Amino acid sequence: MSRPEGATAERSIFLDYPYDFIAFVPLRAAKRRHWAVFYGGTVTVMIFWLITPLQSAILGTGPVDVRRTTTVFTPEVPRPASEQILPMDQSILNEGYAITWLNQTYPPYTTADYTLLPFTVDSNVTQTASTNWTGSTTKYWTQIDCWPAQFAPRGPYYDFLDGRGCNASDIVPYGATPSGGQIYKMQYIGYHNSAWADYWLSQTCSKAAQHQFLAIWARVNDVSASFCETNYFKQQVNATVSSVAKRPLEDSIVPTGPREQLSSTEFNSSAFEYLLGAGVSSVELEVRRDYPFGHLLEQHHQVKHLAIKWPSSPLVGFAIGLQNVTTLEPFQNNEFLGDGFNKTHKMLFSIALRRMLTSSSTEPLTKGVVDFEQHGIIVSRLFSAIVEGLLVLVGIFTIMLWWHSHRAASNLTMDPASLGSLMSLCQKSSVLLEKFSGKGCLPDDKLREAFQDKRFQLFCGCQSHSGQMTIKIVDTREEFYESQRFSIEPDPALSVGHYSPVKPLALRRAVGAAVILSMIGAAVALVYLKWEEQRIGGLIRPTTDFELLQILENYVPTLFATFLEPFWVLVNRLLCIIQPFKDLWTGRRAAGGSIDARYTSLPPQLVVWRAFKSGHFVLVAICLLALLSNLLAIGLGGLFNELPVLVNNTCEFQQTMRPTLNNNSVLSRDNYNTFLGNVISYEMHFYIAMNNITQGTPLPPWVTKDYFFQPFALSRAGNEKGEAYTARTRGFGIIPSCFDAGIVKSRGRPPVLNYTYTRDGEVLNCPTTFQADDLKLNVTYDKQPSGPSAAEGVSYLSTTGYGTCSVPLYLSWARTPNGLNKVDGEMDTQFIVCTPEFTNSMFDVTVDSRGYVLNTTQVSEPSSTLESPTSQNNTDAIIIYLNNLMPGASFPWHNDTLSSDWMNYLIKIQPGLSDVLDPLTTPNTTAIIPAVDYIYRQLFALLLSLNPGFFDNFTEPITITGNERQTETRIFMDNTALAISLSVLALNIAVAIVLYGFTIKHFLPRMPTTIGSILAYLAPSRAVREYEWPDNTNSTENGSKGYKKGSKNNHSGLRKAPTFSFGRYVGDDGRAHVGIEMDPYVVPVKLSALRKGDTEPKTGLLRRVLGRGKKEGRGDTWL
Repeated sequence: MSRPEGATAERSIFLDYPYDFIAFVPLRAAKRRHWAVFYGGTVTVMIFWLITPLQSAILGTGPVDVRRTTTVFTPEVPRPASEQILPMDQSILNEGYAITWLNQTYPPYTTADYTLLPFTVDSNVTQTASTNWTGSTTKYWTQIDCWPAQFAPRGPYYDFLDGRGCNASDIVPYGATPSGGQIYKMQYIGYHNSAWADYWLSQTCSKAAQHQFLAIWARVNDVSASFCETNYFKQQVNATVSSVAKRPLEDSIVPTGPREQLSSTEFNSSAFEYLLGAGVSSVELEVRRDYPFGHLLEQHHQVKHLAIKWPSSPLVGFAIGLQNVTTLEPFQNNEFLGDGFNKTHKMLFSIALRRMLTSSSTEPLTKGVVDFEQHGIIVSRLFSAIVEGLLVLVGIFTIMLWWHSHRAASNLTMDPASLGSLMSLCQKSSVLLEKFSGKGCLPDDKLREAFQDKRFQLFCGCQSHSGQMTIKIVDTREEFYESQRFSIEPDPALSVGHYSPVKPLALRRAVGAAVILSMIGAAVALVYLKWEEQRIGGLIRPTTDFELLQILENYVPTLFATFLEPFWVLVNRLLCIIQPFKDLWTGRRAAGGSIDARYTSLPPQLVVWRAFKSGHFVLVAICLLALLSNLLAIGLGGLFNELPVLVNNTCEFQQTMRPTLNNNSVLSRDNYNTFLGNVISYEMHFYIAMNNITQGTPLPPWVTKDYFFQPFALSRAGNEKGEAYTARTRGFGIIPSCFDAGIVKSRGRPPVLNYTYTRDGEVLNCPTTFQADDLKLNVTYDKQPSGPSAAEGVSYLSTTGYGTCSVPLYLSWARTPNGLNKVDGEMDTQFIVCTPEFTNSMFDVTVDSRGYVLNTTQVSEPSSTLESPTSQNNTDAIIIYLNNLMPGASFPWHNDTLSSDWMNYLIKIQPGLSDVLDPLTTPNTTAIIPAVDYIYRQLFALLLSLNPGFFDNFTEPITITGNERQTETRIFMDNTALAISLSVLALNIAVAIVLYGFTIKHFLPRMPTTIGSILAYLAPSRAVREYEWPDNTNSTENGSKGYKKGSKNNHSGLRKAPTFSFGRYVGDDGRAHVGIEMDPYVVPVKLSALRKGDTEPKTGLLRRVLGRGKKEGRGDTWL
């Protein structure tokens, strides 16, 4: 209206942007080309429903990768080749055995293909599984080149030619006629001569072939063979390893230098290749070692099921194990054969080089980095980009809003925020008042229609004497010349009689009920979700996509709150505009709390103080709800959090092994030969126990240090998604029952121990003496020890056959002052006797997906028998098998601390018992007995696990019930955020019930949301013509001051009436109207009359006073 040409009614006095739903404001403003409103409304919509809820979806919690630069040290380097001969021993093969067959991991900085020179970093970052080091180091590896051998048979013998001058002659690929189904034979023939090797290439090949070996596969008369040559390399690289396990990460090796061949001064390839070809150290005859490292590694029992002949080189077992085959047929292919030994060479070279390292005297420093993971804040790039774009758009629209506001013409000299200020705007515009007279009860659409061809202009009055801002009708064509004439002639067409009160959508009870129900539904949903979270241990995530989860966990809850806020703001705006009318409707209200109430001059949420001072407590509550909607948005936005938790689910398992021993299997000829024949050493359980203690190699599946457990498997094979499985199953073990049997003194001859074997309180018919024959001193031996000497014996009674009397195990430790005094040398021998008894119980066993035991809980009393009549005979037989595998060297005397059998080596490596074999110490049986108990129990459990054929099987698998446990990331509800959200929702619900149930009264014919609508209520009244703006100023501040000084009766400049009311009255035009008028000219509108439709005037004192008793007056608007 400030434009020179003015504006149409639709685009000026009937605009109601503040009372539109905010989402529709930009659309309507754009249609009307009100760009300032369009920009402001669009910015508000974007902030409400895009930026605000998306802000909570931008940030999430999770692991964050952090990288820091650091200094890298290389603390170890390879020792000179001349010093590598001694440590190049069978311990390398033993570690390879553990990696190949026992699931042991590779050493630090080592993979199956290469090893890295160890490096560390100078960093105080906590070493966790997610921390990685990257630095410069040296990579070492070996590579073999293989080609098919040329060979020709000569009877049982073959000659193998490499095509380069090497002729391996007189070699028997297979041998005699197959027996026992053993149709395959594989051989690895190295270059170096050794007493432990059947063949070697140096006998017929020159030194040019010193790095070659011959691999042969034979199936009776079918033969395949390859010659292979080894090469050793190093290269400078940048590598990344995990800081805890020191494992090189795949694809992290970046070369920084050329590949170089390892020289003979850097790596003793001769000693290494001797070890591979012979299976023992090149100085084996000159050096004494602990028992596991002083004899040939035997792997036949791991591969005998593949029908391979014995004996064979240790490297054959490695090649078969690393290729993971179920038959030896694939090795007939030369490429497959060469690949098996290539893998073997790579593995053993990596282990060997690691063992050749020694501390570096100078640590070269290089730069590297530490990558580690911290749990922190993750920014969603998608949502952050959207918000960034929206913020840029908000900034542009804000600039455009300022630019349009700056350029737009404005004749406003005060804030028209009250009814009184609108009175002052129109009281000097007689044509305007005339046009609005008589239209007080028209509905909004009819009122707009009445002024659709009118234009309005705002005059600031800056040049006038009064300086009063005024709204006038301009360019009315037919009434142009009457603009200054005031007429009180009524328009008969406007006598409409009864009207129906307007019910704004946001204030209707149906809408209120919907809002209340939605909030109750939200509260119920939150309570249900919390209950469900506690019931199942966290809400299940509907998806794993980060962005979708952010939408569901943060955006949607916040969006609900941001939808609730504009609704309460709209309700607040409507109540702010209705409140003065409601006060006037109750009658006799002073100007300060009614026509001068300035609720619309501030954002609805901020009128709380004004409403409180005026006693409008429902309005105060609605203002607080609009403010608390922000708190609700915060509470809902922070309500859902994700955490990893362990989840247990019930599932079914199947068992095929029956918890009874198979008499035919236990006492079979094959088992007799394997465990009592003493031809092919059975040492698998010893190697497992050794590597478990020294290397931390895990025990086999279904085995703990005490028991072997009856296995179970998921019924749904192939769907093992859990991390752990728990079921009730049976465990099998022994109770060693070891005790100190005392010290026996003897001279030269083996000591004799007096012992009577009793079982269950009954003396058995067994010998009452035991002589430790291995401990005799009077024997000739090429390495007779001198000086203080010691000997150890592990044995059992075998002279009576393999019966019950062979169950006790006798362990002895002898000491003599001089090992060379063979005839009458004094010996003190300490004995420990173990009387093992079989035991079994039910356990709740927890295993991983591969059967490795994680936890056990005994749930039944132990029993010494199983449900079969021969169970004790069978368990005794297994114990005797174990006892028979215990003895070691035939002449155990020594003057060092090295072991001569498996049992004493395993005792020696127990904590605190490293000196148990020292000739200068006395064995401490108090410390030794627990170690023997521990080792004996573990070896028995291992023997059972390695021989499942000892047990019967069910005809059909049986089903048992157990639990599946897995770690899941689940959603949890924050208790504080939940309390805030439920409290705010409860307050919302309570206030909404009070608002919609008790306080809303519909009495207005239309909502006073536009200037035109308000003017129609004021135009015919005496109040508008007698209202005087204080001090004749147009300033809001001065108006406020003038209100106080205009009248002692607080009527804000009114000459006659101190109070105002809303209702029915007769205006200056002599007609009846509905609107705002001074008291006492107003009759209140009764809601009952509106509901009944009783619109006829009453004959009474008021009509007689006003002279309105004529009949023609009927039909005017009168309630």
